[in-house]
Amino acid sequence: MPNPPTPPAAETSDGLTASEADLGKALALIHRVLPSMQLPERASDVQKALRNAAALIEAARQSHAGERGMQPSPASADLVEAEIVAVIAAAIAALLDRPHRVISVVPVEVSVPHLNVWAFEGRSQLFVSHKVR
Repeated sequence: MPNPPTPPAAETSDGLTASEADLGKALALIHRVLPSMQLPERASDVQKALRNAAALIEAARQSHAGERGMQPSPASADLVEAEIVAVIAAAIAALLDRPHRVISVVPVEVSVPHLNVWAFEGRSQLFVSHKVR
């Protein structure tokens, strides 16, 4: 069964829909802040720009859903914040030193929250160091 045709989205004076305009603004913010990513003294400016870009992307998502007549899904509580994803992507870039793509970042539950991971790692290394007879 074919989908019913969607009504044309309201366009701005330059021919862009609201969602396209928001995405363009987000892209411009990200492009503007990229050279400052490695400068510690600009960290607050970078974070502010990335937060603004994330807000613009969310606004574009919602307006696009409205343009298509879809009900936008509420943001899930177990989604990872955009800042965390950006930090993970930066760490991967520093480690690999080549192009990469972060496909997904999913929070995991720690099976034993009271476990000290450093103590666990120390025990693991101690057990591995013993000779098996």
